[in-house]
Amino acid sequence: MGTLQAAAVAVVGFAIVLGCGVAVYRDATRLALSRPGLWAALVVVTCGSGLAVYLGPPDVPIPGLLVIVIAGPALYLFERDDARHGDEPADPHALPNGPDDESSRERRGEE
Repeated sequence: MGTLQAAAVAVVGFAIVLGCGVAVYRDATRLALSRPGLWAALVVVTCGSGLAVYLGPPDVPIPGLLVIVIAGPALYLFERDDARHGDEPADPHALPNGPDDESSRERRGEE
């Protein structure tokens, strides 16, 4: 990778990593998750380390790099989903956020 191209990738990548961190912090604060700064830092560290590994060694396997980059956002999204839907009791007869038809209401009344 040329010097100018590497510098452009580094600058744009750094801006994207910081933007992702800010978006996670704002979203975690809006949803009142515990420790929004820690979640934002996790996303920045994983995405930033993926960017650093991409820019560093010349022969990095892309699947391993993607695992590093996706780890932080994936863990945050799991926590976000659990915080939004974790307290609801599971209903084995209905899909989450699905239509509430009469047959599922009848089954709940029978149990």
